[in-house]
Amino acid sequence: MQIRHSPPNLRLYLPLRLEIWQQIVIWSSLLFSSPAWSTPKTTTLTRAALLPRPIAAHASIADTPSTSRQQGLPSTTGRSRRYRAASLLPLRSLQATSGVDSGALSSPPFSDSTTPTIAQENIPVLADSDNSAPPPAERDPELGVLRLQAPRSPSTTPTGDPPGQIRPGLKPCASGAQPDPELGCLPLQALPPPPPPRQPVVYLIARVDYFRSSNVFSATDPVNDGLVRPGLTLFTAPALGPNTYFVASVDSNLIRYNTQSQIDYNELRFRAGIFQRLSPTMFGEIGWSNQQLFIAGSKIPGLPVGTRFLNDHGIRFELSRRDQLSKRLSLNTFYQLRLSFADPDIRSRVLNSFIASFNYDYQTNLQLGLDYQFALANFTAIQRDDRYHQVAARLTYTAFRNTQMNVFVGYSFGGSSDPTVGFNGLILGVSLTVNLGLF
Repeated sequence: MQIRHSPPNLRLYLPLRLEIWQQIVIWSSLLFSSPAWSTPKTTTLTRAALLPRPIAAHASIADTPSTSRQQGLPSTTGRSRRYRAASLLPLRSLQATSGVDSGALSSPPFSDSTTPTIAQENIPVLADSDNSAPPPAERDPELGVLRLQAPRSPSTTPTGDPPGQIRPGLKPCASGAQPDPELGCLPLQALPPPPPPRQPVVYLIARVDYFRSSNVFSATDPVNDGLVRPGLTLFTAPALGPNTYFVASVDSNLIRYNTQSQIDYNELRFRAGIFQRLSPTMFGEIGWSNQQLFIAGSKIPGLPVGTRFLNDHGIRFELSRRDQLSKRLSLNTFYQLRLSFADPDIRSRVLNSFIASFNYDYQTNLQLGLDYQFALANFTAIQRDDRYHQVAARLTYTAFRNTQMNVFVGYSFGGSSDPTVGFNGLILGVSLTVNLGLF
């Protein structure tokens, strides 16, 4: 019994392996500006500088009414409250304090060296609920007298210079930035950007296809049937240069028909070639490929399981191009010339294939496509020429970054010099592909 094996149909979309190569090509083509912080100088500013006169030379930080009466000072309730209110006000800046009238400091405040001198911090101070003044500060046995910094006016620098002016003797830095008054020019250098993450060069591609046609065997006597094809592909593309890659793959597929199970078969493919980026939008490849088909069942007399009934070696040349027509619309084109040497030799042929695919990115993960294919097969060992056309509408959904599903429906037609061969029929297909980067 002679088994009629129809020539494998071209993909309804650009081959998956080509899309991966394009991604790898794109992958392969792939300050510290620290401000100068000034160290502010500590300025000791006593609270007495803000108290109204007169105050005795040995008065504490804030005199209570009883202390004032003991020293013969006026002790009216209104004045003592004003004294306490003045003592609780936030301090002014150093420049503002230096302009206080000298008559307001007729008595040297805290002239006794044993009296603690504390500058008040520029924060709101809440008065006690009673009329008592804050207690006098004491010297810490370990830290001594704590000196808190008075707030600096934003209109001046720590050295008293207006902002934007360089002090005499300080030259601008080589970068043109103003030097720090105390640290000078800091030799800061921007760190180089981190290297891009290393992309894997070996991939494992898992794939499940379902294909149905009203003329599944491409015959004039059509048979309506479908087939399931699960498979695994090991793919690698190490770089040989900036735009050159060595590509190789091993494919293993199981083809199982729904009703015609007697002709189920297994497929093994090998491929190797040189992939070249010709321009930002065009790619080329030249290489070798091999296809082997094996009997999967024992329903054919004389052909046990595992019998190889096709061994096809081919030399191929491919060109592919991607043109971005608009923000969401692109056109992918693909051409292949393949010279096939098969066993049995009746399958040897010269194959010219062309694919044009319009892709519209409806959403980030959803693409609509319209595909056209044409194949011209000229057999070299027998008198036979085939012309095959196919038009299909496609929907591509990317569920995850490495998972893609394709659904297509279309119509195939054409002719052949062999009167038993016909290509007219409706087609329907679904495929699910998962790409896993290994190393």
